[in-house]
Amino acid sequence: MHTVYIIYSPSADRYFIGQTKDLKITLWQHNAKTNPATADGKPWEVKFTQPFPTRNEALSLEMKLKKKDRAYWEEFISNAQATV
Repeated sequence: MHTVYIIYSPSADRYFIGQTKDLKITLWQHNAKTNPATADGKPWEVKFTQPFPTRNEALSLEMKLKKKDRAYWEEFISNAQATV
């Protein structure tokens, strides 16, 4: 199982989109500053997750989201939370 996630850093006021096989470990890595792309944003908060049975499916959504802008991500997150 692979998960697409969007995390948010209040301290840096930015989002990061990724996919992982283990969200718990990945979030720990982002907050432990082991990922250079997110080292300055601690603490990171999970705003969205969606599991997929295959990595290819997860990568497809990840790439689609990365091509969009912040306004799209915020609306996407809001809509996802509204359906839960």
